[in-house]
Amino acid sequence: MKRFLHCIKRIPGIVIALAVFLVLVVGNVASAQSQGEARQALAQMNIEYSEQQFAKAAGAGDMTAVRLFVDAGMNVNSGGGAAIGLAAGRGQTEMVKWLLGNGAKPTANALQFARTRGHKDIENILVAAGAKE
Repeated sequence: MKRFLHCIKRIPGIVIALAVFLVLVVGNVASAQSQGEARQALAQMNIEYSEQQFAKAAGAGDMTAVRLFVDAGMNVNSGGGAAIGLAAGRGQTEMVKWLLGNGAKPTANALQFARTRGHKDIENILVAAGAKE
């Protein structure tokens, strides 16, 4: 009976360890599948998976495509932050907020693009996020 109770006490730890293991393994598999699916979705939209197309989509405010790019594995700072720069210069306020919220660096170039094109709201958002000239 003593041995049985000892085993029962260890079950929660074993269950937790197993659950963590499953989350990590299944999470990696699901992530790989969703990356492939996101790239397929981009291809179906006739959008090439490239840094240039990612930046172009951000500048156009195409939230669907930008999210698919990120789901497909694109780094939000790829191309030296071209995506946030184009979005800032073209007045895409919601896109700039979304990119910043997903790890984009508030670059000096993006700040300058927003300023020179008169997008004061984006300029303020970038400065608040830490953009420096």
